[in-house]
Amino acid sequence: MGYQLMKLKCLGSGSSGNCYLLTSDNGETLLLDAGLPIMDIKRGLNWNIKCAVGAICTHTHKDHSLSVSDLKHMGIKVWQPQLDHSVREIQMGKFHIFCFQVPHNGTENYGFLIMVDGQKLLYLTDLEYCPYVFKKQRLDHMLIECNYQKKYVDIDAPNYVHKVKGHCELETCKGIVEANKSDALQNIILCHLSRDNAVPSECVAKVKKIAPMAHVDVAQGGKEWILRNGKECPF
Repeated sequence: MGYQLMKLKCLGSGSSGNCYLLTSDNGETLLLDAGLPIMDIKRGLNWNIKCAVGAICTHTHKDHSLSVSDLKHMGIKVWQPQLDHSVREIQMGKFHIFCFQVPHNGTENYGFLIMVDGQKLLYLTDLEYCPYVFKKQRLDHMLIECNYQKKYVDIDAPNYVHKVKGHCELETCKGIVEANKSDALQNIILCHLSRDNAVPSECVAKVKKIAPMAHVDVAQGGKEWILRNGKECPF
């Protein structure tokens, strides 16, 4: 079987808004979260709304769900935890998606295992830890939160608890990568990094030590990655 290419595009990552576009080899696009203004999402889709086969939202906080109503108004199917929490397996176009709950400071929040074009991508964000292991699934790609590093958090700050509770610290992120890595893993994209409490280059270096054969990068608005099946890494 020849290589089938996918594209992952970050429109925004962090407390100001989160949204990613996962595009299959036939052009179908799945939105991962919708925490940006609808015009930014339309622009990210190059104004081709018809290519969007659906959107999945991890939870209801506005930095992940701001444009949900707009997407629905445009006729785009949206999976939301508070409406569809009993549904754990969904199909949106070519994308086969497994939904599972992860802890986020008392807020109903979900992670996703996405399967398309013979590839498997794990999307985890705004989580304290992951109660599941996907090693047997032989993940190809991980889009995973690495929100903060303990050494940079001011424990005396008045918003200390808010900053750290419900989010994934670097060491937790490393543990998740360690538990799920295999020789199939090609890309690890670190997302939702705190501007004040994480140094991107340090996070990349630490995670790279856990999975030296994978490409490790940080999600930022405007970045794109080409994803493919098979063991060949495009980077």
